[in-house]
Amino acid sequence: MTPSAPSTSAAPTAHTATASANTNIALIKYWGKADESLMIPTTSSLSLTLDDTWTTTTVSFDGGAGDADAVRINGSAPSGTALTRVTRFLDLVRERSGIAQRASVDSTSTVPLAAGLASSAAGFAALAAAASRAAGMD
Repeated sequence: MTPSAPSTSAAPTAHTATASANTNIALIKYWGKADESLMIPTTSSLSLTLDDTWTTTTVSFDGGAGDADAVRINGSAPSGTALTRVTRFLDLVRERSGIAQRASVDSTSTVPLAAGLASSAAGFAALAAAASRAAGMD
């Protein structure tokens, strides 16, 4: 499987979905912000999408996670900032969709994390697509 754009597919339950997103590599990366309040970059960016690297994420709002979201990235439970970013995003999805259940998240990437290939961008694209679809926001 080599997705060329974020893709989603419904899983067996109504509150579960899986999505994949490719990684990319920046050729020209913006430097700084021209307007901090509007988050406008000083210069434009240019990047290429890579066919052979991607992240696939499955999100389930099924109540099976207990009192906290259960998150696995490449088989390990993240902590600190990585976990906070994911749970804050899931809180936003719950708020916008009206779902109360905690989520189970399983994310796997074909590229090493922090390798300079925008693995976090692919990871969040897959998370956003899977979580919003699982929450019925598509």
